[in-house]
Amino acid sequence: MAAAPRDIPRAPLVSELPTPPLTPDDGVDGGGSVSAISAKQSNAALDLLSTLFPRNALKALPYAKSVTISSPNLGEAVFDGVVLELPDKPKTLYVDGKNAAHVSLRESIVALLDLADEQLGCSALVIALDKSSPLLAELLHALMYVGGTVVTNPPFQTDPAYVLVGMDI
Repeated sequence: MAAAPRDIPRAPLVSELPTPPLTPDDGVDGGGSVSAISAKQSNAALDLLSTLFPRNALKALPYAKSVTISSPNLGEAVFDGVVLELPDKPKTLYVDGKNAAHVSLRESIVALLDLADEQLGCSALVIALDKSSPLLAELLHALMYVGGTVVTNPPFQTDPAYVLVGMDI
């Protein structure tokens, strides 16, 4: 007595998942393997570290993890960052502020502080601003208004083209 073949029931697919506020590099360009993802994150971390700390980027790399921050509330703006956890130093989220002029700064700072604290376990947030930006004065004023201070003693020598603005969490 033979039975007719039957289809295996499948679970319904969820077509639209909400985008999380923090999305790690997913290796789309370099494949999905763990080593490709790790290499891509390492390269992204090295890029930002080399921009901010050109003389010490390789020294800092073993203590760094790359993050890319995006949200529907930020529109097209995406912030690249690095979580730096140096020995005997507070865990800090460094964010490239090149897109800071394109977002609502107060809301973005609150979101970055929440992300750094609640999701990444950081004790500080540092935003790197390019000194050649025509909006530097306005951005500095806005960041200082919400509690930011110019970082005068960073863990490594900073590229003179950037000013670091930090906030304790």
